[in-house]
Amino acid sequence: MKSMRYGALALMLCSSAVFAGDGDDAKAFYEAAHEKYERYLENGNVREKLEAIAWMGSFRRYRFVRPLSAELLHGLDDKNKRRMANFDPYIKSRIAQSLGYIRRKESLPALTKAVEYTNAILEEERKAYEATAQKAAQEKSFDLAVPNNKTGPALMQKGYLFPVSPDGYWSTADEFKSMDFDHNDEYMRVRREGYNYVNLMHHLLVAIGEIGDPESLNVVLPFLDHPYRDVRLAAVLSAALLGGDKARDAMIARYGTETDDVVKSRLCFGILHLDTTQGQYYRDLIGKYLKHDDVRVRLDAASGLRELSLGESLFHLHDAFLLETHPIVKNVLLQAIRNANLDNILPPNPLFDTGPTRIWVHGEPLQPTEQPRR
Repeated sequence: MKSMRYGALALMLCSSAVFAGDGDDAKAFYEAAHEKYERYLENGNVREKLEAIAWMGSFRRYRFVRPLSAELLHGLDDKNKRRMANFDPYIKSRIAQSLGYIRRKESLPALTKAVEYTNAILEEERKAYEATAQKAAQEKSFDLAVPNNKTGPALMQKGYLFPVSPDGYWSTADEFKSMDFDHNDEYMRVRREGYNYVNLMHHLLVAIGEIGDPESLNVVLPFLDHPYRDVRLAAVLSAALLGGDKARDAMIARYGTETDDVVKSRLCFGILHLDTTQGQYYRDLIGKYLKHDDVRVRLDAASGLRELSLGESLFHLHDAFLLETHPIVKNVLLQAIRNANLDNILPPNPLFDTGPTRIWVHGEPLQPTEQPRR
């Protein structure tokens, strides 16, 4: 027995010698990796920049706020640099997303300045499109003017049958119409992601909302009236994340003047996210938008109810699922039904309830089915 004790003691001493300093080695490894990716972010190519941004966003270290903020603004106000792959909206959007993950107020000045620059770019593009369209109409030419007023990648006219353009998987510019696509060209690779400055504005506004500083409402609320629908959608989401009575009242006021049903559905979600006592907007969400003819409106309404997790919406979600034909919307509805079941403080009684909200005797909620119930 004594020999076994001595053997165990010797094993412990050997093991401690083997693993001595492993914590220092790990710290040195990560410190070297952090420094490498900071160099990549500042001086790397497209692949290296994206790798660095993903690393920084996943670790969420405060030390990354300054380099990410500086890179976000770098070249955003320079038209010549914006034509380069390293300053593409896709890279800037990933930076904004990482800053939103880190959630430090110190990044708000850079995000606010980036919003200002991006809004100026959108206004410049809008005026250029209107001038081109007006000139084509006056000269009765066949030049096609495509507005950059939606998030990429595909900006097709309504009724177009295919999800992407046949000319090199790009539809918002003419880059690939007169040249072969080169997979080794970093400019073509990053442009194939299809991001434009509406995408960038979306990620900037959402990042500001993720940080959660109420003072940022002054930056976000003016975009509730933006001429582009996708920018308004991002502004609603950002205002809902920031919260407060001011945000709620602004969304209620905007709901009365909004004409797009997708944005109205998002406004209902934003208002209910901040104040579930607003019954009018709940009734509109489940009565008008959850069963709307436009699939985009139904998807937004289902996504909103999934996040709200309201137990009282269970019957309406079941009913909408049985009517739905689009697979993506059906999948979101199933997720919303699960969340509503978890929130339902008064579950149906299996002995009496035989409708779509009945449950099994084991307590599991009965999921909707296309088969007729007996």
